[in-house]
Amino acid sequence: MASHNTSTSETKNLLDTSHDTSHDMSHDISGDLDDSEVDKTAMETDLDKLHKKKHDKVGDHDKGDKSHVEHDTKDDVETEEEEMESDVEKDEKYGSLELDFCEIDKDESAAGLIIPDAAIDRRRDGDIDDRVDDLTRSLLGLEGGVEVTPMSASRRGFRKYNEALKGALPIRFKKSAAEEIPSSTAGFLSLMTFSWQTSMMWNIYRKGIEHVQHMRIGPREQSHTNSERLRRLWQQELSRRGPKNASFIRVVLLFIRTRFLIASVFILLTVAAQFSVPAFILHRLLSHLNSGNLDTKLGIGLVVALGAMELGRALFFALAWYYNYTTGVRVRGATMGLLYQKVLRLRNLGDKTVGELVNLLNNDAQRIFDAVVIGPLMLPGPLVLLAGLIYMLWLIGPWAFVTVGTFVAFYPFMFLVSHLTNYYRRRCIVITDKRVRMMNELLTCIKLIKMYAWEKSFAKTISAIRAEERRFLEKGAYVQSISTATAPIVPVMASIFTFLAYVLTGNELTPVIAFTIISVLNSMRFTLGVLPFAVKSVADAKVSFKRYKDILLMDEMEPHRWQVFNDRYAVVMNHATYRWDKEPVKNSDKNGKGKPFRPGQEENERLHSTDTGNGDVTFVDTPTLRDITFNIEKGKLVGICGSVGCGKSSLLSALLGRLINVSGKTAIQGSTAYVSQQAWIMNTSVRENILFGEEYDEHRYASVVEACCLVEDFGDFVDGDMTEIGERGINLSGGQKQRVSLARAVYSNKAVYLLDDPLSAVDIHIGRHIFSQCIRKLLKGKTVLFVTHQLQYLSECDNVMFMRDGMIVHAGTHQQLMAEDTDYSALIKMFYSQDKKKGGSQESLEGRPKSIHKQFSVDRPDLMRQRTLSSGSRGEPPQTHRQTSVMSSRTMSVEEEKKEQSGGGKLIVAEEKHQGRVGLPMYRAYLKAAGGYMVTFLTLLLFLVAIATQSFANWWLSHWLNQGSGNTTVTDGNLTYVSRSISDNPNLHFYTSIYGASIGAMIITTAIRAFIFMKVTLRASSNMHNLIFKKMMASPMKFFDTTPVGRIINRFSSDLDEVDVRLPSASEMLIQNMFLITFSLVIIAVVLPWFLIALVPLVGFFLVLNAVFTSGVRELMRMNLITKSPVVSHVTASIQGITTIHAFNKTQQFIEKFQELIDKNSCYFHLFNCSNRWLAFRLDLISGSVVAFSGLCVILSYEHITPAQAGLAMSFAIQMTGLFQFSVRQAIDCEAKFVAVQRLMTYSKDVESEAPAVIKDKRPPADWPKPGEIIFDKYKMRYRDNLPLALKGLSFKIRAKDKVGIVGRSGSGKSSLGVALFRLVEPDSGTIYIDNINIATIGLEDLRSRLAIIPQDPVLFVGTVRYNLDPFGLHKDSDLWEALEKCHVKDTILSLELKLDHMVVENGENFSVGERQLICMARALLRNSKILMLDEATAAIDTETDSLVQQTIKDTFSECTMLIIAHRLNTVLGCDKILVMEDGKVAEYGRPKDLLQSKTSKFKTMMEAADKQGESVVS
Repeated sequence: MASHNTSTSETKNLLDTSHDTSHDMSHDISGDLDDSEVDKTAMETDLDKLHKKKHDKVGDHDKGDKSHVEHDTKDDVETEEEEMESDVEKDEKYGSLELDFCEIDKDESAAGLIIPDAAIDRRRDGDIDDRVDDLTRSLLGLEGGVEVTPMSASRRGFRKYNEALKGALPIRFKKSAAEEIPSSTAGFLSLMTFSWQTSMMWNIYRKGIEHVQHMRIGPREQSHTNSERLRRLWQQELSRRGPKNASFIRVVLLFIRTRFLIASVFILLTVAAQFSVPAFILHRLLSHLNSGNLDTKLGIGLVVALGAMELGRALFFALAWYYNYTTGVRVRGATMGLLYQKVLRLRNLGDKTVGELVNLLNNDAQRIFDAVVIGPLMLPGPLVLLAGLIYMLWLIGPWAFVTVGTFVAFYPFMFLVSHLTNYYRRRCIVITDKRVRMMNELLTCIKLIKMYAWEKSFAKTISAIRAEERRFLEKGAYVQSISTATAPIVPVMASIFTFLAYVLTGNELTPVIAFTIISVLNSMRFTLGVLPFAVKSVADAKVSFKRYKDILLMDEMEPHRWQVFNDRYAVVMNHATYRWDKEPVKNSDKNGKGKPFRPGQEENERLHSTDTGNGDVTFVDTPTLRDITFNIEKGKLVGICGSVGCGKSSLLSALLGRLINVSGKTAIQGSTAYVSQQAWIMNTSVRENILFGEEYDEHRYASVVEACCLVEDFGDFVDGDMTEIGERGINLSGGQKQRVSLARAVYSNKAVYLLDDPLSAVDIHIGRHIFSQCIRKLLKGKTVLFVTHQLQYLSECDNVMFMRDGMIVHAGTHQQLMAEDTDYSALIKMFYSQDKKKGGSQESLEGRPKSIHKQFSVDRPDLMRQRTLSSGSRGEPPQTHRQTSVMSSRTMSVEEEKKEQSGGGKLIVAEEKHQGRVGLPMYRAYLKAAGGYMVTFLTLLLFLVAIATQSFANWWLSHWLNQGSGNTTVTDGNLTYVSRSISDNPNLHFYTSIYGASIGAMIITTAIRAFIFMKVTLRASSNMHNLIFKKMMASPMKFFDTTPVGRIINRFSSDLDEVDVRLPSASEMLIQNMFLITFSLVIIAVVLPWFLIALVPLVGFFLVLNAVFTSGVRELMRMNLITKSPVVSHVTASIQGITTIHAFNKTQQFIEKFQELIDKNSCYFHLFNCSNRWLAFRLDLISGSVVAFSGLCVILSYEHITPAQAGLAMSFAIQMTGLFQFSVRQAIDCEAKFVAVQRLMTYSKDVESEAPAVIKDKRPPADWPKPGEIIFDKYKMRYRDNLPLALKGLSFKIRAKDKVGIVGRSGSGKSSLGVALFRLVEPDSGTIYIDNINIATIGLEDLRSRLAIIPQDPVLFVGTVRYNLDPFGLHKDSDLWEALEKCHVKDTILSLELKLDHMVVENGENFSVGERQLICMARALLRNSKILMLDEATAAIDTETDSLVQQTIKDTFSECTMLIIAHRLNTVLGCDKILVMEDGKVAEYGRPKDLLQSKTSKFKTMMEAADKQGESVVS
């Protein structure tokens, strides 16, 4: 590396600029991709590849830098030479898209800093346009001289429908692939009747769901195809309208426009057929009946026409649903794919949380699907009203306006419902995001929460959020329930208003007019009945679209604009200044740095501020990194050191492109690999974690594994390197995770390595081996930036940079810096002096120069303290997730597992998959949660009364019309006769009063029913939530070890959302419609008894359908829910590892994996929805048969019934049209949604509970433990049944107030001691005594609340600093400040504007890892426990701060018993005893002095190795 004070001109000569024009090119060639444009997608994929080659040309140098791990062989040298290609060779091979510098002014070239001006841009863009035009011609099959004219473009646009138009053929004989959904090759008739699914449903019934487990979605429904098209449309929208005015809703409408129009046509045909039956056929039939002279042949002809219209309605409706479902699946896959791609390209997550993003990709995608599927059903409403108005004007004259007016008045009501639904949904979704975020945080940090006995505190917080969420859920549910109940009564109310006005004004109302109008209104019932659902779906989707747009407008990570011009250098920074966030002038900091925080404020602002990224943007004064200038030569090893929060990790993040460049220039020549300070591990095998998508090379792999000291670990693993690793490396020790992460980077064979303190989690021997064999030897020839607090390794680095307050204050070789009187030399000398004083290192701290404290203080100005993320990313949380705590972030060690008989190396338990119907116990459990059987009975009774009032109104009208004039005689001149007009009935007032009063009865019963139903269903979901939450919190750690967080989150987000919202909505419609059908069938049977004969076979057909095929619907729903969990887990893992994914350039690999998971889920999701329609069509045939049989019975028995009775029967039969299949489908849907109840209740019944929190008759004294003596007596412990012992008969005694240092290699059992002490796992045998009390006999809360732990991986929660220190609010502010001062982090908190009320963002990422550790230490101080465990608690802290903290520990905890796990041996030299662990046993236990005097001591061997390193540091 060149000297730090390299001149600016020299540095400038190393850089040139790179300007990417691929974005512009994509706009030149992109066009509208419709449904079937698979070929065009392939064409544009080729174009993308061309752009990628241009964009990655800089990366071609990386290939030249790549060499095999063994650098000393001739083959490696030859390979490296072969991979090196000149620019000319690359141009000939790929076609250069690079900027041509031949004509650039010589003065500019001499300056070495080439900035493309407008002329160069135009020249280059012209060349690129020519290339793109040539490629476009070749891909379109055009001859060289043929122009791409508008005419040819239009023909191409028409041809894009060729594949889709094949579906218009009545029958297609082409068979789909064996594993592909058959709908893609089905003919028109098969699509209309869903016959393509018949064999599948039958096979599921006979063979089970396994028959379709290997099916895949069709190519036109796949996420990749659709997300790419949606992305292009979104980019076009942005380019045309700008970010502020761009509309994601408009883009989605453009995406679906063709299919939307086709589906709308079929919906209109459906409504037309449905309207024609009562308006024309029934009216003609009733007219003939009323005349008393009916032609039987004509009557039968009318019945046949009626049946034909019903069949046509069913066919058109089925086809409309098919189009809507396929369109919805495409939009769902496209939006989820687009959002996931955007998230992976974000520079940081801003104010978004993992929980919110999971919610967006889970629940919000479902709401967008619902809007696409159900939303179009709103369109026929106005047309139906217009047709109804015209028809009734012809029938009853201007009184038709009363009818239509009632319907029209319903639309403002629905608009109000939509507004209220939107409002409550918007408010509720913010709270739901907050709850899911808290759940995610709780689950990922569950181990620490259990060890601190904080379950009650978190449960209280979650309960408060849930209570607030329930309030808005109740309001929204009540509005929705009123809407649902109102839709069916609108036709009844319209008929009542119309007939009363018509009769009371002296008009003659006949049965023909009355029941024709009623039947027309009932046919319009569907349009109105679906309206509340359509309005709700659109309202919900509108909120989701805004949330999606908010994410899509966030800043993406951009590659460095400059390139290294001099091949001698790999990394160059020239006066570079960086910060984490750019912020609007009006807000000083959106993360709480510069403005007060109000609870809920960030969520509300987040929801309303969808135009982020627009307007004037400025930077706050003090950035994270300031004026960084250096040149690093290729192949050099550069050490970077400095105090906590000085900007070391931020420097690596800046090189990775994660920070915003305020000024200056940065360039990297070659590909990069990155090792984060807290390792990110995937839930897959160890080998796959290391390969990370690269091809397996046995020789290279073996070399990497040996260099990273993993060979012995693999020998201990269950299946070697094929052993499955749990989420976030849950079953690995901290050192093992770090070594696997390092092995991944080394195996990737990149040119530049960014290592962020990779040796902090390993012991001294492993650290030395890794540094010498891996970093020095295996990475020889690579450029390595090595951030470390392990100062003993800096002397072996080629160069060293020392940082303070975001600046490089010293740079040079180790020898140069030691020769000068610098802060660096003072730090090294202090470090060495501590190591030399064996046993007295703590006392030596008092003699250190006082100036050191000032030089290495952690104090930093507020504005300077942006985000010094050790993980290198706003989006990558520390890997303490879930197992943050004791010791190595685990409760189960892979090396302790042996192969189980059936499990092999599998750790994660497969998600349970229930078979068969949802049993009665689930329904009973739901009813019990709702309030019991009596509450359920009363609710159903209210439904019965509400529906009875509606049916009563029509029955009363029929009864009134049958009474006629009441035998009233009238005189017309000299002629006297009995009147047939109901207007002459003397009891007219009585009949009209009863008829009118039914409106009031309907309104009152509907309002009461809606309120009670809302309360009952939300009571059920809330009680279930509380029950399973309580049960889950009481689960032992092995449950969390073997269950992915995504799976649990899926229960508390997607499944709970089903029970909260969708199940009540479906159940309400089902109960309402079942009562309507029951009343309809009863009235038809009373009027037409012969109808019962025809009803028998129809019921039999229905029972066969229900028995045989509903199981298929249910199983497909189960598979839909099960395949959702991997999607959630993948999204969560991707967000947590976003920095590593970026650094290794694996974004595309993760996108492809996500698309694969989405396509798998979409397959079952689509089959489930289509199976519903398969059944619905066949049920529509049954309901059509009911109408036809009713008409036939009327024809055959017209002499025995009155026209009013015939009209009543036919109106109820027509009312069943569509209602029957909808109700049965709702019943199946409800049962399918009860799968969510079943999945939730599984956690309340099937999950094992740990020991009680409190055992009343076994409570320890209030001051226990007082002395703090600990005795392990023949203690044995295993993590799971059938696994080998992790602790093997430990017996030793720790005297009260003793300080015991615990050392040993990774996996030796150090972590297991903490697991045993906190009873995270119960003993196999043996006992632990604390002050003569057997800890196994007392409650877990009594035990854990009396102990304290400072974990290796620090955990901070979302909330204030005060909340993180004292979640129960037990301490005064003065106590908090005192604890912070003792931990040397007080000045850091004082520098924040809000001090103790400063908000900690998710995972504490607005503090460095070292600062987090100090805050965690302050938290432990406040517990004032007599027994304290420190698990490498200062691993991420610089040496000077470590010295201060060690002194604090000595002074503050002098009266405590302490167990100190450490890899820095100097931190345990002052301990009273040293415990050396090996293979789960005590290898040595004694005083440090005695162990160091023993020639065979393992501890002495470790110390001697440390001494050698210390001597090399100052040499």
